[in-house]
Amino acid sequence: MKTISVLALFLLFSTTLLAQKESSGTFWKPSPANYEVKRALEIEALPFVYLSQGYHVGVGYRLQKFRFRASIIDAGTFNSENSNDKFERFETKGTFGIFAGYNIWKNLETYVFVDRQVFDIKQKTTSETKQLTSVTPGLGISYQFFIGRYFYVQPGLHLYMRGSQEAKFSDNTTYSLSTVDFFPVVRFGVRPWKKF
Repeated sequence: MKTISVLALFLLFSTTLLAQKESSGTFWKPSPANYEVKRALEIEALPFVYLSQGYHVGVGYRLQKFRFRASIIDAGTFNSENSNDKFERFETKGTFGIFAGYNIWKNLETYVFVDRQVFDIKQKTTSETKQLTSVTPGLGISYQFFIGRYFYVQPGLHLYMRGSQEAKFSDNTTYSLSTVDFFPVVRFGVRPWKKF
């Protein structure tokens, strides 16, 4: 899956790079502005999960100021546990999300989402692993910084709000999944099709 998503992104990036033309304006300030798009297809990835032997791909459709997106992720060896030093938490295969957003100003987007998250919880001292699955609603805010007409970098912040869950280990220790998480994200994307 990782190889397929990398190849798909490479193909999209290379074909659109060769086809970048501005209807008017400049490369950095095209006219009409990118946020004035009426319809668009957007494909994006979290490139940093590839550094931790994982993958992420998201596909979105923009309709005026609304944006609908779906994504899948396996964060690989990235440890997302930041409040308990006795455990590690890895987001694994089977994690996906759906997002609905609205551009409130230019390329500034707020959105709601629901993720089905699958976590492998690893106890550091024994290396015992348990799996927890959570359906997690959340809120997000991000801004698309366009590089020309097709490429963008989209930094943002996610707030995850989930119900309490626990995993019990054989040495009688218990891991409690955090009910609130804040995570910064940086997505790289391409807009291969658009209509103004």
